[in-house]
Amino acid sequence: MNRPLHRILAAVVLSLTLVSVAQAPISPDTEMSILASSDDVAAYINAAQSEVLVSAYMLRVQSVAESLRRAVVERGVHVYILTTEAGLHENASYAKSLALAGAHVRSGYANADLLIVDRYYSVNGPLVGALISPEGMEPTFAFTGQDYANSLVTLYLEQFNASTPYDPREFHQ
Repeated sequence: MNRPLHRILAAVVLSLTLVSVAQAPISPDTEMSILASSDDVAAYINAAQSEVLVSAYMLRVQSVAESLRRAVVERGVHVYILTTEAGLHENASYAKSLALAGAHVRSGYANADLLIVDRYYSVNGPLVGALISPEGMEPTFAFTGQDYANSLVTLYLEQFNASTPYDPREFHQ
């Protein structure tokens, strides 16, 4: 696909993604880029200084999970993970091990694959929770900007607070 056509397609997908995630304000200081791999997502987590909010249907990406673990254990970053009930109990999920490492994990309505870092960086798309961005699926976007991130934080907190806490000390079958 040639570059101008790819940019037009990305703009169309971006507009659809924005509607599906939130009516977040895009201001002149909001920057957007398309991420190519889960390692690109992990780089945002590696830059976190205080807080990471994650919403993912499934949390299967080792590089993302390892970055979240290091953020909690090595840097004292507060990590909050919202996943679905199926995503929590899936064998390939890293959610339970991240809870053991100190992340705050809940199961409930995780309506988007979303990552918010320090209430400034936002990543939205399948690379947050899946290993690859399957052909035909929307790309993963990264946004920079406090206004955009804060509007997503509000929605995230509503969903997180309405979900069920996971306690890794309890035996779950």
